Amino acid sequence: MVADGHEYDVTCTADGYRLASKYPVSRMVGTGAGSHLVEGREILYLGRSCDAYTKVFGYGSWCWANGGFFAKFDRHHFGFPRQELACLPEPSFQSNCGC
Repeated sequence: MVADGHEYDVTCTADGYRLASKYPVSRMVGTGAGSHLVEGREILYLGRSCDAYTKVFGYGSWCWANGGFFAKFDRHHFGFPRQELACLPEPSFQSNCGC
């Protein structure tokens, strides 16, 4: 999986999908003088109920369409164009979360 130029490994859990960056990611968080750099391996959770979570951006939502899947947060969005979520033989949860 690739988003924003970063590679992610996907695993299935009982609650949905877990995407973990293969390499450390650097993100600027905040605005103006209050902004700061957050670095490290990034983990993105995509839940069965179309909910999403990441430590840096908090809670959001995700959806799947024919063109890929997307996770949306107040201050950022992750786009995975032309990519599919699949963990065989685990069941697919993406059909519940159409865009």
